[in-house]
Amino acid sequence: MPTQAQPTQAKSSPAKPTQAQPTQAQPTHPASSNTARTKDVMSILVTGLPIIGAIGTCFCWTAANFYVGDVEVQTSRPYDSITVKVFDNKGSEATFHTPKFQLMPGNYHLVINADNLGAQHADTNVAFHAKTKVQVELPSDLDRKEAQEEPKAKGKHFWQFWKKN
Repeated sequence: MPTQAQPTQAKSSPAKPTQAQPTQAQPTHPASSNTARTKDVMSILVTGLPIIGAIGTCFCWTAANFYVGDVEVQTSRPYDSITVKVFDNKGSEATFHTPKFQLMPGNYHLVINADNLGAQHADTNVAFHAKTKVQVELPSDLDRKEAQEEPKAKGKHFWQFWKKN
């Protein structure tokens, strides 16, 4: 019996595929992947920026409240009121109406006026977490009375006939 020749088919071995199969699904539309990536970045920013802002605020608050030194103005006699003007090297000015206050570390020039009898000038260096004492010599009570009497010594001029002495 004559045998018929059967067509031979190439059998592919399981180790070598004839065609490479994609392992990942290819996006059908590239704009959708950009949109998803943008949404992911925006969600990270929306979550991260307030956290970074809160950390920065806490740092600034801590630096402003705890990175200071104490200044105490000590006088030779008691006084009724005191005004201390503080100038730094940059020219910034702060006014205090108490003998004890806090400043950031640095060099300062103080203008101290107790009972409005004249300004006393002093320079000081404020150190971190240290107490700086500034000694001021105030005029005595006799000098005080003389200073208060001087403005009353002025008389009226001849054209000011309506003023009383």
